[in-house]
This record gives sequence, C-alpha cells and structure tokens, in this order.
Amino acid sequence: MQILVVGMGLIGGSICKSIKASTSHSVFGCDIQNTVLQDAIADGTIDGIGSMTDGKYDMIILCLHQRIAIQMVHQSLPQIAPGTILVDTCGLKGRMVRDLTYRCQKVGVHYVGTHPMAGREKSGYYASIPDLFQNANIIVTPVDGTDETALQTVKELAKQMGFGSIVTATPMWHDNMIAYTSQLAHVVSSAYVKDFCMDDALSFSGGSFQDMTRVATMDETMWSALFLDNRDNLLYHLDLLIENLTDYRDALKQRDEERLQYLIAEGRQIQEENVRKRKEIQEITKNRKEEVQ
Repeated sequence: MQILVVGMGLIGGSICKSIKASTSHSVFGCDIQNTVLQDAIADGTIDGIGSMTDGKYDMIILCLHQRIAIQMVHQSLPQIAPGTILVDTCGLKGRMVRDLTYRCQKVGVHYVGTHPMAGREKSGYYASIPDLFQNANIIVTPVDGTDETALQTVKELAKQMGFGSIVTATPMWHDNMIAYTSQLAHVVSSAYVKDFCMDDALSFSGGSFQDMTRVATMDETMWSALFLDNRDNLLYHLDLLIENLTDYRDALKQRDEERLQYLIAEGRQIQEENVRKRKEIQEITKNRKEEVQ
C-alpha cells in the first residue's frame, strides 16, 4: 500500500518506523515541521513527503489531537480519493467516530477509528521508535457503516506492526475506559507530586514512587484538552476515587485498624483477580499464535 501518516510526533513517527521495519508498504509523512520531515527522509523513516489532498493513497493515518484531526478531515475530505482507508489514532472517540464514519461514507472513503495503547514519557518525532507497539493493545471502534474490508485491512496492518492484542469497543465505552485507565492515572500522578517531600524524594524512593510519578511529566496543552473533551467520564471516575480515598482517610483519623485492613484486603483481592484474568488472556493469546504458526 501507499500509506500517508499525518502528524510525525511520537505516535506518527513510531508508526512510520514500524511499518518500514515490518512491511513492504511505502510510507509518506505530513507535518507542519519541515525539519522533522527532512530528518525522517534522511533516516529512512519515510519514503517522501505527502498531503491529505494528494488523492493517491490507499491509507491515511491521522496521528493528531482529536480537535485538529476532525478539522483536517472536514477540510480535506473532498480531495481524498474514494476507496481510501482513513484511520485516526486519537485518544478519544465519542461522537467523532459516528460523525466521521457518516461523512466519509457519503464520499466513498472508508473511516476506521483506532487507538494504539502505547507511549513513552518523551514526546515528539525524535522520541519515536520502531518497536513502540510490540505486544501493545490497539483499540478499534467500528460502528454501523464501518467498511468490513477496511477494518480487516487495518487489523492486518496492526498485526504486522507487532500489536499483541486487537480490542473492539464502542466509541462511548472506549472513552469511559480511557477516563479510568489513562486520564485518571495522569490526574493522580500530577496531584501526587505536589507535596513538599518531592524535594528529598529521590533519596527515599523505590519502584512504587517511580510508578506513581512517571506520567506527571505530561504535556499540559494536550492533556488539559483531553481531560475537558472527556469531562463527564473523567469526573465520574475522579469522584469515585475521592470517595474511596476518603474511606482510607477516615479510617486513619479514627485509628480504625480493622477498617484499614478491610480496605487494603479489598484492594488486594480486586488486583489479584485482575492479574489472574490478565494471565488467562495472555495464555489464550499465546495458544492462538502457536496454532496459527
């Protein structure tokens, strides 16, 4: 295929590098930073520079913030050739998927919503790596009107790029789960580091501290927009977290050791069950891969 990747940041750059490393497809890049594009050509990440309005690609992958991606599709759709598969990697789906599916369907373009669950603390093209997606999950969010052949083409490309699991979800359920599994963790990490003990933390910290603080280095412009665009889901899970934290705080205030033990045991049991299910899924996935081989 001839593939255009729009947005050569961490995700876009890594997608280009992964496709070049694991497939025979041709990859072209589009970005507002010409220096990035020239460097990407020089290091073999892309085969050339392209545009959404070129009208010559089998697949276009948008690696942009949701608001920008929607705007670009609206502007460029009349120039995108019928039959093109249009993919986005946005962190939120919601109404976007149904809207773009409908708009694209009217002009013969096949839209598929996806969300690769991979990242690094660093951002931008120069942090991109070819194996970012190895064994990672990718979420696909088909709806009524999603072209089945296009969906299968996207899934096959994801497998070639090394994704470990392809998960299907509705756009709304995707956004609810992202509020819990990603956005809430970023809020907690950002709030956690706002303690005067951070000045001396390195001398007293271990793995749990590193896990809690890792994502506090998030980009404020991107993440504040993501939080607001998923406001209702994030508020629900944040309120639930505050309620649960209040249980621990109240037990401490009341010196209620029995209540603390119960709360800790409850959390441990939930996590142990989660780990058990994860191992089962990993074993099933491993067996399926061995059967295919």
